[in-house]
Amino acid sequence: MARIRQLPPHEAHKIAAGEVAERPANVLKELLENALDAKATSITVHIEEAGKKLIRVVDNGHGMHRDDAQECFKHHATSKIMSIADLPTIATYGFRGEALSSIAAVSTIILKTKEPDTHEGTHVNLNAGVVDNVTIGACETGTDIAVQKLFYNVPARHKFLKIDATEWRHMLTLFQAYALAHPPLSFKLTHNGTVINICPATTSIQERAQQVLDTSIAPHLIPLQPTTNQDGTLTGVISSHHYARYDRNAIYLFVNKRWIKNLGISRALLKGYLNVLQPGRYPAACICLDLPPQTIDVNIHPRKEEIKLLHPKRIESMVTHAVTQALEMQLSEQLKKTTTVAKVTFNFDEHPFRPHINYTAGSEHTPPPLTFRHVPRVSQTHIQTISEQPQQKIDTEPTWQVLGQAHKTYIILEHEEGIYLLDQHAAHERILYEQFAQRFGSVATVQLLFPTHVTLPPDDCILLMTYQSLLHHHGIIIDHLSSNQIVVTATPVHAKSLNYTELLKIFVSWIHEHKDLDPEGLNKIINEKLHAQMACKAAIKAGDELTHNHMQQLVNDLNKTSNRFSCPHGRPTGWLLTTHDIEKKFKRRL
Repeated sequence: MARIRQLPPHEAHKIAAGEVAERPANVLKELLENALDAKATSITVHIEEAGKKLIRVVDNGHGMHRDDAQECFKHHATSKIMSIADLPTIATYGFRGEALSSIAAVSTIILKTKEPDTHEGTHVNLNAGVVDNVTIGACETGTDIAVQKLFYNVPARHKFLKIDATEWRHMLTLFQAYALAHPPLSFKLTHNGTVINICPATTSIQERAQQVLDTSIAPHLIPLQPTTNQDGTLTGVISSHHYARYDRNAIYLFVNKRWIKNLGISRALLKGYLNVLQPGRYPAACICLDLPPQTIDVNIHPRKEEIKLLHPKRIESMVTHAVTQALEMQLSEQLKKTTTVAKVTFNFDEHPFRPHINYTAGSEHTPPPLTFRHVPRVSQTHIQTISEQPQQKIDTEPTWQVLGQAHKTYIILEHEEGIYLLDQHAAHERILYEQFAQRFGSVATVQLLFPTHVTLPPDDCILLMTYQSLLHHHGIIIDHLSSNQIVVTATPVHAKSLNYTELLKIFVSWIHEHKDLDPEGLNKIINEKLHAQMACKAAIKAGDELTHNHMQQLVNDLNKTSNRFSCPHGRPTGWLLTTHDIEKKFKRRL
């Protein structure tokens, strides 16, 4: 009996829809691009339940003829190309004729459209890709398309959609991207009947960025110097060195007004910030490249999110240069406004650590005397150590004696086996990390006398509230104060002095970074990261002066801690300089 058979077209279209419409944001992307291809100057987006219930796009473009309004939902129906030979010169967003047919296969659609020179519009209703009816009716010039009940007939795909806050974040980011790419057009966005963003038309990308991006970014935006060469034209805005965030969500890259992902261009952007931003911090940026169509390939990804460049290194170099130049120009302007500039002169000929100097008593090169602070001996404590010589085994647990503190950073321990330097921050970080992990769900909390108000974008506030119980398990109690404010009312006893504005922003960045994980995997990673972050911020810092009792207690606590040889980030907590090595340095033994 034959086992291979051809799938019915309607079933094949449902499966193919996953390539184009993986989530509601993908549907919104296709509808926005159709509106832009229709030369719309005004676009309004209505979303309900993060797109799961409704995605509606209304534009004032050129609309469609009655025949086209039905033909556009057929598989591989397109007005953009006639053959593959047209791909190298394609200048529109959509061109393969897959999107609308795939979207229609997994939803219900209501389409209203009218051309400028006609008096009547066309209304088309579809259910699972099948046209229910076509009628004539009144409507504005342009196209009004509503996608409802996405994936209602594909339960297997519907169950893989994320929580509303996550799906909504994807849609908001996409809306912001297309608004940034088209400053001369007006955009409007609503969610569940609430107006989220209104972007009037403007001629400046910097003004559009101020309309679209978080208000905290706007004061730090600086324009890129427009650059034109043989490869194309570059414009855009970036954030100054005074602004940094914990994720890449405010970085937007455009090629020929198409929002794209490109690792090379992203790296080139960050290379321009080299030695300007701290590791793990990212800028806000809107980079717009206009390149000859024949030098890019936009057909390498089913949803046209990634592109391939003919001359990637030259484009990346142009981006890095533009970013570096903008940052240097801003710094120069700041220096001009400064009335007094401190001058520091370095004379490398007089460097005190110049090699091959013979130090003699009374000479000008005599090093300064070493000063020792007397620390009384105290009771002994036990701690295992890591030796620089892994092959060396110590049969009995050594007994260490606390001598004191070096550079307000390292605790000095003495034993006949050698001298052990304990990093006070790394050690305390490990102690707190283990405590937070062991007490998860039953962390001792303290009510804040003055609750901390944290201002965040409204969608981030909504996202945080969906993880309210997870934060509560860690001893952080939050509440939704207003559309853009979260209030922290209680914290863990050991972490009451944390900067919770910073911590919650990092928390949001972790969610975005690992958004594609299943809920169990996401919660596991968030738990580990939150424990480590809280431990790091609450731990003793390098530069903190400790009393002898504090040092003794730290050593005792570390000795009772699992994984005591490294901090949660992998740095060693201590380092052993053996007596053998010390004696070799002083030529006491060979």
